[in-house]
Amino acid sequence: MDVPRVVIAGTSSRAGKTVISLGIMRALRNLGYEVQPFKVGPDFIDPSYHHFAAGRKSRNLDSYMMPPGAIRECLVRCSRGADIAVIEGTMGLYDSHDALDAKGSTAEVSRIIASPVVLVANVERISRTAAAFLLGYRMFEPELRLAGVVLNRVGNPRHAYKARTAVERLAGMRVFGTVPRNEQMFIRERHLGLVPAYEREALEEQLERLAEIVSRHIDLEALVEVAEAAPELGEVEPSGIFVPRTPRAKVAVAMDRAFTFYYQDNLEALQCAGAQLLPVDMCRDSRLPAGAEALYIGGGFPEVMAEELERNRRLREQVRTALEEGMPCYAECGGLMYLGRSIITREGEEYEMTGYLPLSTRMHRRFQALGYVRCRAEMATPICRAGDVLVGHEFHYSEVLPERRLSFAYRVERGRGVDGRRDGIVQGNTLAGYLHLHVLSHPSMPAKFVHTIEKFK
Repeated sequence: MDVPRVVIAGTSSRAGKTVISLGIMRALRNLGYEVQPFKVGPDFIDPSYHHFAAGRKSRNLDSYMMPPGAIRECLVRCSRGADIAVIEGTMGLYDSHDALDAKGSTAEVSRIIASPVVLVANVERISRTAAAFLLGYRMFEPELRLAGVVLNRVGNPRHAYKARTAVERLAGMRVFGTVPRNEQMFIRERHLGLVPAYEREALEEQLERLAEIVSRHIDLEALVEVAEAAPELGEVEPSGIFVPRTPRAKVAVAMDRAFTFYYQDNLEALQCAGAQLLPVDMCRDSRLPAGAEALYIGGGFPEVMAEELERNRRLREQVRTALEEGMPCYAECGGLMYLGRSIITREGEEYEMTGYLPLSTRMHRRFQALGYVRCRAEMATPICRAGDVLVGHEFHYSEVLPERRLSFAYRVERGRGVDGRRDGIVQGNTLAGYLHLHVLSHPSMPAKFVHTIEKFK
């Protein structure tokens, strides 16, 4: 399979790879290319920006959560109909789940998909030193397809010339462009990363500004040539979980400003397993969608929208009643918070939630958990069997305050979960926890959830 592709990596977090990636996606789209975006790692927010920049849903490629074959399958399946795949990296190029193993790094994903890499380097306040700095990236893993570099945040034309000349002649690396410091090359952040694209006003104008800056300072034609020179991937085994089946269950999915953290592959796999997805706005809709037989609440920022969620008493009460009557529900992180009695903000303000789970959640100023998670199911749940190993990710600033003893499905083997030892709170047909799960790490999840719904019916 021939998929023109390029990975846009960073020397570190905050080097500018996200804004550069977005600018490249939108600039190529403006030139008439059909661009398929991807994100290395478990991030939810950057892919939401990719969607608006490229006009196609972004997908995650994560070598900690997904086997190599699943990563290649996802790349091929989702790039159908596209002219080029632009893959934004995570953290620094070689950063991974620990100090020694490459698992989960941008570099490892680029090797799995045999993709050339263009590195975004922040050269603010350095010039000749940039050559030494970048030579280390080139020599650290010599087999990596490091095609070249974009020098970001140069100060003036003289600085750009010195940094470019040093990198080209002393480090022997191709420079695709030099991008000057510019206050328009930033996106506002929040405690979990960038503010989600769905909350950004005037996003189109910002994306067009990024595209204009990138078009002026980066050689896009050379970038496309590099992507088109990527080797063919050969035959890739298709995944059976994306073969459509007859719809036989209706699942309400919380999709609004409070709950936006969903892997697109999860949603599509659920649909293929026979679930009809019915969007519901937990802030504004007064009732669950007609005919809903189950509920899926992803992560997001319920603490930011807590006042609006509290104000929608009618829906909160209906959700609680439905779950008490046995409606199956799967809730991740923010969804867990919504199902509790209340959310307590950093400032100490308390907002009432559904009250179905006997707990409240308190927000902290420092994160309570961050990183990859490995859990073992000790009982059957709506999405897994007893004995299943679930690999995913957690990132939250909230803490669970139980009001009585909770029943847990998972034993945490890596990560924190709810209390450092357990995750996956089970009550009735509801499963709620901090673990964010990707379907390509647990392919039986959608079929198991649909089967749970059918048993309930």
